[in-house]
Amino acid sequence: MKTLDARIRFTGERRQVTALFYDIVGSTELLLRSEPEKFFRSVSALHQSAETIIKKHGGFLHQRLGDGGCCFFGYPDQSEDAAESAVQASLELLGIAASTKKTRTAFRLRIGVATGLVVFSTQGDEIVGTAPVLAARLQAEAEPNSVLVADSTVQLTRHKFDYSLVRKAKLKGFEEPVALWRPQERDRSTSALSSFNEWDRPIRGRERELAALSSAWNSARDGKGSSITVVGEAGIGKSRLIGEFARSLSQTSHETLLFQCGRRLESQPLHPFMSFLERLVAEPSVLKNGESAALMQALQTAGRDVDAAVVDTILSFTSDRSPATSRNIRASDLSGRAFRRKVIEAAADILTCKATGVPTLLVFEDVHWADVMTLELVDRLGSLAGKLPILVVQTSRIRRSLALATEIELSGLALAAVRDLVASVWPERPPPGLSDFILDQCDGMPLYAEELANFYLGRQPLGKASSEWKGLLLEGGVSSLNDLLSARLAATGSARRAAQLASVIGREFNISLLTCLLEGVSRQTVDVAIERLLSQGIIERSSGSRGSFQFRHVLTQEAAYSSLLKSDRRRIHRRIADLLIGEGEPSLPAAIAAWQCAEAGLHDAAAKFALAAAEASVLRSAMHEASVSLELCAREVNSVSQRHPDRTELALGLFELQGVVATALEGEGSERARRVYSRAMQLLKKQSSAARVKHFPVYWGWWFTAPNILTQQSRARILVGDMQAVEDQETRLQSYHCGWATSFHAGEHDFCLDCVAKGLDLYDPERAVRNRAFFGGHDAKVCGLGESALSYLLLNDADASENAIRQCLDWAASTDHAGSMVHALYYAIVLRRCQGRYDDVHALGEQMLSLAERHGLAASQARANMYCGWAELMTSSGERGEERFQSGLLLQQQLGTDDNFSIHSDMHAQVLQRLGKPAEALAIVHNAINVGRNSGQWFWLAELYHLSAKLRRDLNDTPSSIKRDLTKAIQIAEGQKAAWLTERAKRALDGLPRL
Repeated sequence: MKTLDARIRFTGERRQVTALFYDIVGSTELLLRSEPEKFFRSVSALHQSAETIIKKHGGFLHQRLGDGGCCFFGYPDQSEDAAESAVQASLELLGIAASTKKTRTAFRLRIGVATGLVVFSTQGDEIVGTAPVLAARLQAEAEPNSVLVADSTVQLTRHKFDYSLVRKAKLKGFEEPVALWRPQERDRSTSALSSFNEWDRPIRGRERELAALSSAWNSARDGKGSSITVVGEAGIGKSRLIGEFARSLSQTSHETLLFQCGRRLESQPLHPFMSFLERLVAEPSVLKNGESAALMQALQTAGRDVDAAVVDTILSFTSDRSPATSRNIRASDLSGRAFRRKVIEAAADILTCKATGVPTLLVFEDVHWADVMTLELVDRLGSLAGKLPILVVQTSRIRRSLALATEIELSGLALAAVRDLVASVWPERPPPGLSDFILDQCDGMPLYAEELANFYLGRQPLGKASSEWKGLLLEGGVSSLNDLLSARLAATGSARRAAQLASVIGREFNISLLTCLLEGVSRQTVDVAIERLLSQGIIERSSGSRGSFQFRHVLTQEAAYSSLLKSDRRRIHRRIADLLIGEGEPSLPAAIAAWQCAEAGLHDAAAKFALAAAEASVLRSAMHEASVSLELCAREVNSVSQRHPDRTELALGLFELQGVVATALEGEGSERARRVYSRAMQLLKKQSSAARVKHFPVYWGWWFTAPNILTQQSRARILVGDMQAVEDQETRLQSYHCGWATSFHAGEHDFCLDCVAKGLDLYDPERAVRNRAFFGGHDAKVCGLGESALSYLLLNDADASENAIRQCLDWAASTDHAGSMVHALYYAIVLRRCQGRYDDVHALGEQMLSLAERHGLAASQARANMYCGWAELMTSSGERGEERFQSGLLLQQQLGTDDNFSIHSDMHAQVLQRLGKPAEALAIVHNAINVGRNSGQWFWLAELYHLSAKLRRDLNDTPSSIKRDLTKAIQIAEGQKAAWLTERAKRALDGLPRL
């Protein structure tokens, strides 16, 4: 019985190798003319010299065949440059004959080189494949002292050697004629360009544009950087222009950073920058887990010294968060925008921190596909460029309105440039008139012109008549650039299938995923296909992770994609989707995974991935990016069958995120936000109690976006009632949170205090840490205590009011949460404002302003300046108070965040009264009364009527009008049981005869 080792031992292996056969020309005749011993010594010396050369280039002399030898490169040790090494060795072997000493027999050699897949036994005694057979046939066809190379090898080495086509020959055993290529080592003077293959040949006709870029670069090196946008249609040569410019800087000390924006990645915030960071840290978990020490180390290793605060900001953006919280987030004080600005500022710091020592070129490719945060980063870099040695270049198919960027628009090439381009492709002079013909066909598009030139070059010998050239286009089915690109793909043979599969993955693809798609195909075969596509300029290595590649041009990817039948495309998408669904953590971005599933017809999976992408964006305050994913999600949810068990859950998840995004982008009272939450509630009311608890954010959003206080109060009562029976204490607490927040404004102070008491009995400090981030943006206990302080004041319970506001401020300070601390200060300011304690208002306002400025809370900055300005003006006659109040009021109106319109209008009227403008003040008060009555914000109506009476007195209005206002104030206050307001109005009424 065989041992386990014997059972699993491989019997052989498949591998791509390059075979080299050499043979002595006329060896029999030489032997007959020479002394046998001398001939033997000469042949032995030749074999030894040959073996030395072969070994030097990493090859292996497999057999000596008397007057020749069989060699392999890429065997037994695998090598990426086996073909290149074989051709280099063959050229050196030709030098053996020329250097033969006179004491030995002079030899002439024939050499053949071919590349292909072979199968060799584990012992290495058997090697079977077309490569050695073809190399032997080519060697037999070669002229004395010459080398013939197979097309398979030529395609892998065209970047290194120049080739001339000798002829096509019918070789024994091969059905089709075989092209015979003669290699020639390139002139050493061109070695500077040898690292670029023929697809990177210098561009033509862009001298003016290159000069503009060079001029901008020279200014940048002097510390006066700038931003440039290169605009033009696909294929016009934007990337080629930037590549040529970048190569021209190779002799100067500088740093070049390239950022690639990608189609279908518009929903991935800061995707190009994130890819840059992932390459920098090597291990993505560093960013996901928030490992500050590791990120700092990676930055320092790359020569990027930044503050720890910059690292912390970036990690606050990249770290993973619980997706569930995204559906509860509210736009509070526009802090999301402040966070975005902070992240973009940190990203700009990382990208420019080396610039003071090394001039930096920052290139953003295809910004027409950029996400909004990336556009903001590009603009920020552009604003910094004027004072730094940096040049920011972006390429785009569309114009952007940029005051800071200089635009370079690329148009089609002129005839002279097309002639130069065609001549650069042709090994000799192209046929007369061909360049003019190509220009007519391509309309000056460089990529089209180059592909046409290569198309005709591959049909040598080419005639000189335009009718023949047109005929070749018709024969090849070429009517567009896409046809040419498809033809070039077809010319790659079996590698075309790999390109087609890769195009379904995307412009950038990973070889591991490609291998999974090519079921039943070995990794070696995939490697051969990749090498073929690389040599043909179809793809290039990606600057991303190891094993990643990308199509050199998106048009090439589109050509490969469109060459697939729709049914095949869908099947491949399905295969990719199944792989992504089966992965614990998808290897592709969620946005790409969603698209793959959508194209595969897996609508439920597509919706789930789209939701995941949107959630990730919302958690990073990237609302524009989230909206892109939500549009896809909405389409996919609509395509899910009504009977699908997950459809309702998907729809509710969609509504929740749509509500958050609409609120952030269009405002809390926007029609779109209200419509989303209303639709969500219609669906949620039909679900079980457990589903209602799970989707409580829908209730919150429905309440939060009510068009007025009347509606909001009605919804708050429904919300409190619906949540009474639920077991989850936090859900019930937040329902009471809605209740007390609305009831105070509605003047229902008993209900407000009842909600506070019941809600705070359920308060859990640990759960509050998580929930304060998205239920109103502040701590529920702080809010409840602050609201009760105001209600107790109006109910004339001064001791309870003071006790509540003291607890409110103390608890907010203990949370160390900016939103909660600002919220508490605002309650204290409003309380002291009601009491007319101007100095306290001013002191608290300055605290609030400092905190708001530090955390970028714009709405709170506006309020703080309003109250501080009001307090200053009420205690002095200086102009500063008026200016401060007016600037705060203007900012608040611009932000649209005035949730306390009644009191703020009261303050505005007092400012105007103080400035001697009672008529204007009265108009403000009457407007506030009308708004308050119509909206349901009634808690301050009594005081507004009280102020109206005072202003009527200043304007010498009739006593009956003044009395009517005060009587109305008393009625309203008594109806709300607001004894404190009632007493104020009664005192004014009692003193009416003395007015």
